[in-house]
Amino acid sequence: MKVRYVVGFFLFFGATLACASDEVYYASLKKKEVNWRTGPGERYPILWVYQEPGYPVKVLDTYDIWRQVQEADGTIGWVHKKMLSDKRTVLVREEGALLKKPENDSQTVAIIEMGVIGKVNKCPAGLSYCQLTFPYKDKEIKGWFPRRSVWGLEAEEEVD
Repeated sequence: MKVRYVVGFFLFFGATLACASDEVYYASLKKKEVNWRTGPGERYPILWVYQEPGYPVKVLDTYDIWRQVQEADGTIGWVHKKMLSDKRTVLVREEGALLKKPENDSQTVAIIEMGVIGKVNKCPAGLSYCQLTFPYKDKEIKGWFPRRSVWGLEAEEEVD
């Protein structure tokens, strides 16, 4: 009788852990060169070589040490897990004003062009703005940018 409980315990928690690894989440590319492959392994052909550290990706699936990822335009491929970082970044989808405060009538800090990558500082739940940091010359600028204008966050996701 005790053996059944132990086996049942491991079957239940083993299945739970397997499901947890299938969770969709966002990450960013860690290295200066990342091979984007057609499948989960080095034997699969390389589709692209990404050369943009910090580029945001959506992790759709896992297979051993490989992650199936999607980029902003919908392209899907596989990358080695060591090429990913848990640092949250976003890709600007439409040009807009970076604001001093998360309010429509706030002072503009900068105009951010489409295609720029920003670091996510925080994205409070229920707020239509996220606090982001963007590279600018030899420094960084920080402010609030419309959530709807970036790719790399779920619609109502909270990031702190």
